Amino acid sequence: MRIRVLVAMVALLLGGLIAPQPASAATTLIYATFKGDGAADQELWIYQSTDGGLNYSVLYDTNFRGPTGVLRDPSIIKRGSTYYIAYTVQSWTTNSTYFAVARSTNLLNWTDVTTIPSGISSTAYTWAPEFYVEGSTTYLITNVSQTTCSACFRPYVYTAQNTDLTSWSGPQQMWGLGTNHIDAYVVKSGSTWHSFVKNETTKYIEHWTSTDRLTGGWINRGNLWASGYEGPSLVRLDDGRWRIYVDKYTNGGLWTATSSDLNTWTGLSAVGCSGCRHGTAIPR
Repeated sequence: MRIRVLVAMVALLLGGLIAPQPASAATTLIYATFKGDGAADQELWIYQSTDGGLNYSVLYDTNFRGPTGVLRDPSIIKRGSTYYIAYTVQSWTTNSTYFAVARSTNLLNWTDVTTIPSGISSTAYTWAPEFYVEGSTTYLITNVSQTTCSACFRPYVYTAQNTDLTSWSGPQQMWGLGTNHIDAYVVKSGSTWHSFVKNETTKYIEHWTSTDRLTGGWINRGNLWASGYEGPSLVRLDDGRWRIYVDKYTNGGLWTATSSDLNTWTGLSAVGCSGCRHGTAIPR
């Protein structure tokens, strides 16, 4: 009897001392985007998510528009305590021969640090620069078309020449990544580079890989989901999975899927992010 009472008392004591451990909170994500083709919508908006990137609310309407008064397709990274965005400087119907980079320490107030010329002869459009960081090197992958050919968008790689991202190399083409591809977004897993890119002819998001180098050796691994999406971007979640975002430009709205290996993806589902368009997410 005494033993049973003693066991019960110990269990009660331990129950009071050892409380269940709460699940770790999801990393807060921020999403940098613009909101549409109207003049008032082509500026930088910052959204925030606390549920792993399924739902976002507005953090800041920054009113930042860059040197031309037009800002689209922002790509964001964080270096130390400073955030940087790279972005398209004209609407999709207006010729553009360069793109721009700006920085901020608080996500609200932004200052342009440089504009980067395409470096491609007879440039017609320079769209959707996307940051890609490997080790200590920062790259921008930008999509350029020329006036001398029809349907000839190609992704090119620009390499930062200093740590404050004010100086950049000229372009290097991503050889093998097909003609008329836009919105190329690259991540690396192990020794393999993965590019998610929109085929501007078929309107599908395609998955390409290379085990050779960033600027060559690309192999097409096939289409993802249905046609009618663009602007793919990826973020790594706390549990190791990848989350991809795509812009359903046909009728608006941000959509997402997840993968554990970058090769097999879930179906797309809508993201709670009112007004969000082509942009990128990072941990805050």
